[in-house]
Amino acid sequence: MRHAWRFVALGAAACAVAALWPLTAALSTSDALQARLAAIAITAVACSILAVSGALRPAFLLTLSIASAAAAAGCLWAHFDATDGCLADYDRRPMVIGREYTPEAAGYVRGNPGLSPSDRLLDAGGDPARIWTAASIRSCRFWVSWGGLASIPLFAVSVGALMASRRRWFSVAAPRKAVAPRPAAGTVVYDAFLSYRHAEPGKSHAAHILESLEARGLRVAIDVRDFAPNEHFLSEMERCIKESRFVLCIITSQYLGSDHTSEEAIISKTLDMAERRKRLVPLVFERVELPVWLHGLVGIDFTPAATVDPLDRLVALLARDRTAAR
Repeated sequence: MRHAWRFVALGAAACAVAALWPLTAALSTSDALQARLAAIAITAVACSILAVSGALRPAFLLTLSIASAAAAAGCLWAHFDATDGCLADYDRRPMVIGREYTPEAAGYVRGNPGLSPSDRLLDAGGDPARIWTAASIRSCRFWVSWGGLASIPLFAVSVGALMASRRRWFSVAAPRKAVAPRPAAGTVVYDAFLSYRHAEPGKSHAAHILESLEARGLRVAIDVRDFAPNEHFLSEMERCIKESRFVLCIITSQYLGSDHTSEEAIISKTLDMAERRKRLVPLVFERVELPVWLHGLVGIDFTPAATVDPLDRLVALLARDRTAAR
């Protein structure tokens, strides 16, 4: 929730734009107010949902951002197109007209091709329904009023989803605030250490798990952020394992690659067989055969076939006896 203020600021800015968005004087005061209030309400709800959506994947958020931006651009284009072609002046004030002529007026229009929309409206005595169909007038009224305002919450969703996506993609590399000097060797510092492959999709899964656990107040160690830059990679891995209550293995097909054996050796060396059974937790994102050093462990199913919420199971495990363990 520490990032929620960004979405509050985004929502406030978008609501201000919706309140000040210029609308044609052809709309009645009630129609203009209704459209503004609807745009403000939709914007507030959308930004609120994005602010608390900690479980959405970066790829989904990026897709949502692109789709919302495209929809917003389409609405904005339709609004300006309608503003240009759906308004005509009558008695020194604008009125909403249509784009499709009624059968009765079609012959009149063909016979008077040089008349402007304002001239045709004048000949109709200021009644657009005598020249244009009711459906086309309603369509023009919608795009003149709602078209431009609809783009505001869509753009807000696009920016908000991009903000949330960026935060999840790069959360594994986000620097942590300065901490106290390193504790004595063997002291438990972290609730869990994340072991994963840097290739996709392991990297995305690790970022998602890190974000979700730390949002719930748990302390998680991950190599790109918590390994000392002036130490050897394997020694830092051993240190983080010893200082963590659990080791979470992000299981994908890449994790079990035959050319990556150093991490397995360090984990196996650092934890004896009894400790491995208590502290190793496979997080299974892909159904693959587990290596010998993980055999016998149930793990937590993160595949789409999971019947219970895997994140709830993981949080319950890490939170269990947390105070006593420290």
